[in-house]
Amino acid sequence: MITATFAAVALVIAPVAGQTPARIRGTITAIAVGRITVQERDGRSVTLKSGSYTTYGIVVPSSLDAINVNDFVGSAVKGPPSSMVAVELAIIPKNMQAGRISIYKWDPLPDPTAMHASDMTATNMTNGLVSNVSTRTKESIHTNDSAGNLAAENSGAAGLTLSVTYDGGSQRFKIFVPPNAPIVRYMLADRSAIAIGSAVMIKTNPGDRAGLVTVGKGVTPPM
Repeated sequence: MITATFAAVALVIAPVAGQTPARIRGTITAIAVGRITVQERDGRSVTLKSGSYTTYGIVVPSSLDAINVNDFVGSAVKGPPSSMVAVELAIIPKNMQAGRISIYKWDPLPDPTAMHASDMTATNMTNGLVSNVSTRTKESIHTNDSAGNLAAENSGAAGLTLSVTYDGGSQRFKIFVPPNAPIVRYMLADRSAIAIGSAVMIKTNPGDRAGLVTVGKGVTPPM
């Protein structure tokens, strides 16, 4: 049962003014020894320290068909524990799974099930091992829009329902992945993966340090 865990991570602590966000999304504008500068989507420029504590990974486009039983996946989801819907999903290799928490509060992201591509929705991040994959039949799927209103939409194509286990298989949840949700595959990389103009999502650590730098190759990191 995940209700208690889900509720516990739903608390949000607003960042202190001037504090570097926990996650930065944007485009690399400068690279120097021990430094990476990113222009965020709102135009703000942020310079982060990089060093031995920084990990690099690339994400490449993938698809629903590539998701298999025993894949480890990370997925930002919307909705309550009983009806979680993926707004993005990443297939994660074994050498990048360490330290990933089963479910915790994430950032607002574009909602692939919304009527407008620019609509954002609150999300939680989930991580776990796929134990079952089933195809959702074509039907009218009811979802909540970014304003919390119930909306009916014709799926037009089948999505997938994933059973995902965590805590060594003792806990599980289900995630519906709609056919238009962005799906990517992670691969471990090194600093050579970054370049000026790269689209990135960077998890930061205290002291303005870059933790995990995710670089999009053929795709903007959707997480």
